[in-house]
Amino acid sequence: MRASDVVCTGLGVAAAAVCAGAAACAVGAAKLKPSAPDGAPVDAGGYKAGDAAVERFRELIRIPTVSREDVSQRDDEPFRRWVPTLRRLYPRTFESCELTMIDDFGILLRWPGADPALDPVVMMAHQDVVPVEGQDWEHDPFGAEVVDGEIWGRGTLDTKCIVGAFFEAAEHLVGQGYVPPRDVWYFSSDGEEIAAPTAAHAVAWLREHDVHPYMVLDEGGAVATDAPLGVTEPVAMVGVSEKGHVDLTVTARAGGGHASTPAANDACRLLCRVCETISANPGKPQLTHAVEATLAELGARSSELYQAVFGNLWLTRPAVTKIMAASPETAAMLRTTYALTQLEGSNAHNVLPPVARANFNVRVAPFETIDDAVERARRLAAQQCRASGVDPSLVTVEVNEAIPHTEPAPISPYESDAAFDYLHRCVAGVYPEAGFAPYVQNSCTDSREFNAICDRVYRFCGFIYSGETRTLLHAANERIGVDVYKRGVEFYVAFLANLAHVDTFGA
Repeated sequence: MRASDVVCTGLGVAAAAVCAGAAACAVGAAKLKPSAPDGAPVDAGGYKAGDAAVERFRELIRIPTVSREDVSQRDDEPFRRWVPTLRRLYPRTFESCELTMIDDFGILLRWPGADPALDPVVMMAHQDVVPVEGQDWEHDPFGAEVVDGEIWGRGTLDTKCIVGAFFEAAEHLVGQGYVPPRDVWYFSSDGEEIAAPTAAHAVAWLREHDVHPYMVLDEGGAVATDAPLGVTEPVAMVGVSEKGHVDLTVTARAGGGHASTPAANDACRLLCRVCETISANPGKPQLTHAVEATLAELGARSSELYQAVFGNLWLTRPAVTKIMAASPETAAMLRTTYALTQLEGSNAHNVLPPVARANFNVRVAPFETIDDAVERARRLAAQQCRASGVDPSLVTVEVNEAIPHTEPAPISPYESDAAFDYLHRCVAGVYPEAGFAPYVQNSCTDSREFNAICDRVYRFCGFIYSGETRTLLHAANERIGVDVYKRGVEFYVAFLANLAHVDTFGA
């Protein structure tokens, strides 16, 4: 049975509970309405992206700005070409903006506004992309070929589409004589994919220059089609927070020896049992307020069954929590997760190693801390050691300090907030068919660094991402529709052109 089927079946059970108090629950379901912005929708003012915009975007895709975990193995030549290429493609923007380079290739661009006393808006992306080695691509990953109305290439989704859209929007608006009402800053990292410190250094530079953004808009959610819970309409999913991240090294020790005489608690077997115990016992699932808001929007756009269940969480909360926790697709929304990603044992096929190691990639829920996640793993490791009849000191759980780690991001305001409503207005103007919902992002972005200087940090990529599209991130055959890209450019035009309304709630 598919995970989605498990969820649907379980929610049917929850719906049965709702039926027991039908009258009261009908009221709850009726209150579940699709969201609408408090202010009037805003759009791109008649602007339509053309084929020339697509050709410029394709040129960016052809530059193989590939990040490497081992920075010494990175080819810097494509990164050296990046800014000169942007200057050539978008000359008016660079004539109007002030460029500061962060580290070697990070970009911090200031577009001066009419009133520099107003807190600025920061827009973010990253020009680096993940490697393509070992992947089976149908078309050249850096060829930017257009096949069946789609642009193929690494970075088309993550996140050169945002880079191209921002510069197309700025170039158009500058050409129209537009001056933003407040400063607009654009930041783009050359090392987001490897958690390089470029974003932290950009934040430090802004802080040193007394820049305090009113809001930040980075990658993250998108206008999602094929949304969960039976939603047939697209929904703009806006990240209002993101999980924390830490990697843990689990090390098991035992007497090594010849593989012909294995022991019950040799290092590898003990490690496997400990890892399974940690994997099988993540944190307790919690239906947070942000998740409730997500479910309310999705439920309002779904069947009567879902409306009944999610409109009456006062009754169905325990069942909904249990059901969502049973599916990997939805469990990550509710708890800290422990993903076993690497195992290391003997360097020979017939040798029992004295030491075996594993790596857990841990995504920390917003209601926990890294210390909570580490302590849970240590407690479970000790528990399994005792169950195996060995001293708990034989297994250690330590933070992998070689990999950057961050606490969960604070929750940015999303209820009765002018900036969040402004995003909603932009979505409603460019994607009138789409819903709008906050959510907590499972993956990490550079925007987490900006929480240090800004209370309103939102994670939203203004493009349509289908269910299939979302599976292509970091995978082979990454691609974006030509029309999808053009419409996304229009979103960024709308966002920049209407900034006079960004801090005016309901107007």
